[in-house]
Amino acid sequence: MSDAGSCDGAAASGDAVDDNIHGQPQQANEEQASPAPTSRISVRKAVEVIQTFDEYKRWLITEIGFGGMLKLPLLQKLNLKFSAWTMSKVCVEPRAIVLSETKILKFFAEDIHKVFGIPCGHWSVKGRDGFIKPEAVTFIKRTLGMDRTGVHSLRAAEEFLLRDISEASSKMEKDCFQIAFVIFVMGHVLVPRTKHDYGTIDYWGALANTENISQFNWCEFVLEFLLEAVRRLKNDMMDNNMNTNLVGCHLFFQIFFLDNVDLGIFNKNHNVLPRISDFDQTNIKNMITMATDIGKGPTSYSKCMIRQGTDLCYARCNIADCTERTSNQPVEGGNMEEDVCKFTNDRNDSAHVSSSAAGNLMDVHTPLPMLGPMDFIEHMWSRYPSLVEFYTKGAECQMPA
Repeated sequence: MSDAGSCDGAAASGDAVDDNIHGQPQQANEEQASPAPTSRISVRKAVEVIQTFDEYKRWLITEIGFGGMLKLPLLQKLNLKFSAWTMSKVCVEPRAIVLSETKILKFFAEDIHKVFGIPCGHWSVKGRDGFIKPEAVTFIKRTLGMDRTGVHSLRAAEEFLLRDISEASSKMEKDCFQIAFVIFVMGHVLVPRTKHDYGTIDYWGALANTENISQFNWCEFVLEFLLEAVRRLKNDMMDNNMNTNLVGCHLFFQIFFLDNVDLGIFNKNHNVLPRISDFDQTNIKNMITMATDIGKGPTSYSKCMIRQGTDLCYARCNIADCTERTSNQPVEGGNMEEDVCKFTNDRNDSAHVSSSAAGNLMDVHTPLPMLGPMDFIEHMWSRYPSLVEFYTKGAECQMPA
């Protein structure tokens, strides 16, 4: 799969990579290609700072429940076309990725914890437990250096994280280091917004007492923001706005989708947590390629079969309603958009996004990857399992006794 529509993390946008860089001839209609989505998510930036931490700094992060973020892989690029596709398949109210009427992947706040290893406590970040007086916010900003003219919040947080912090440091310095880390990873990875080096911090109350940071449900906060990003994307698609900016942690949808569909030899065991630590640049790219629908363009993945079994770590596998709804049997006839409509009453959901708008947004004018015999076998097995079974039994009958 091409890297077109990828985000290199530190870049301001995820513009398409020039085909000539890879020695590929430019398409004649390249000028008419839809622009790629953009995003401020920056896994690479977060990892580069985390890699400078010594053992004591890492211990401080683990103490507030954010130790999973220390295991982020160095992802240079994210496939934003894939992110946009997965987001377009999300039904907001039931919180599910809907591939068909019977192939539904429900997700929960606990799954954010499984992927990133951040706290999933009982206190609401936006509830009364997160209340804080304005004077306290002003004090924290001043201590972190966020009150300086021309210094944005994420840059100030980064500067504080790079300071020398040790056991000999004051409690104030240690607390501010922990607060700065949460602000930094929230702004670059977990709830990225649209502005460079700037994050709207509406969770000051959850940071005020560092001893209570792990008691808050950061997973729900991240998920709610991501679902708002889904609504925003769908509104852009309905308005035929192809210059959309993906906000929120759409990386979660990538990992969750790839970890829950059957990709054959690329399937990963769910014995490593947080799940993000089991992925790297190469296997994410290979898994996306494997998930691509044959003959339907490079940004269609609806034909994937859903993984079943008790060895999967996600919440959907432990909830009866989720397993009852999920089936890999094809639906005869019908319209995909109508099927999604039946699953949710959310009028702003993907069921009402025109297929042409979705096609324009996801369209990438690059050739499909080279396919081999194993790809054909996988294709036949997923589309015509009864035919393959019939052929296998026939071959057994013809074998001499």
